[in-house]
Amino acid sequence: MDNKMAIVTGGSRGIGRAIAEELASIGYDLVLLSKNKAKLEETSKEIASRYGRKVTPFPCDLSDMKAIDKFEKFCATNKVIPDVLVNNVGIWAPASTGESSTERYDEIMTTNAKGVFYLTQRLLPVLKKGRAKRIIIISSTWAQDFSLAGGKSESTVYAMSKWALRGWGRMLREEVRGDGISVTIVYPGAVFTDEWEGTKTPKEKFIKPEDIGKVVRAAVEISPGSCIDEVIVNTKVGSLSYD
Repeated sequence: MDNKMAIVTGGSRGIGRAIAEELASIGYDLVLLSKNKAKLEETSKEIASRYGRKVTPFPCDLSDMKAIDKFEKFCATNKVIPDVLVNNVGIWAPASTGESSTERYDEIMTTNAKGVFYLTQRLLPVLKKGRAKRIIIISSTWAQDFSLAGGKSESTVYAMSKWALRGWGRMLREEVRGDGISVTIVYPGAVFTDEWEGTKTPKEKFIKPEDIGKVVRAAVEISPGSCIDEVIVNTKVGSLSYD
């Protein structure tokens, strides 16, 4: 309890890693979750070495509720009391109303919405004991306006999952106000991560993962009595599509 603690899901790469680095740079110890064990351990070692913080990797597939149960037990056994929970994990896969299989629908919705909900639910008792008491939810501009991200029909189910986070996050904020917990929802546009590798669009036109890290840092660093409810971060050029 001597040090500030943050849990970051999807923390091995991309936006999650950028958020983890920003929090480590302001004195947070970290527990990073990702299903890619090798990449997670590599990232954890690099951040720990760079910032001199304790970084604990916990391989966890957030589409697996039993895996989340194991993480809850890990937190109880090791007395992990997070000050901040960053719900960043998410997947994109092509899935339109006309073409998506129920299996693909379940894969996207379970990871992007159900797993995030269940993890937060299981951790609420310990979050109430933390000091900063902040929950950060990374949604998408596709939960604001589908056209903002140059949306295509194959992203319908992905957009549904991000709209679910928007609605849930707003209701969660009302649920936990009495416990002193703030909820911030971040809506990034096109962020240059590995999912955009191969695009012909110049990298300079994208949002940098570090920019989302800075937004989360701001939401965490403001005074205890304040809350940044929602933030939209888009590119200067507007919508981008993969080509």
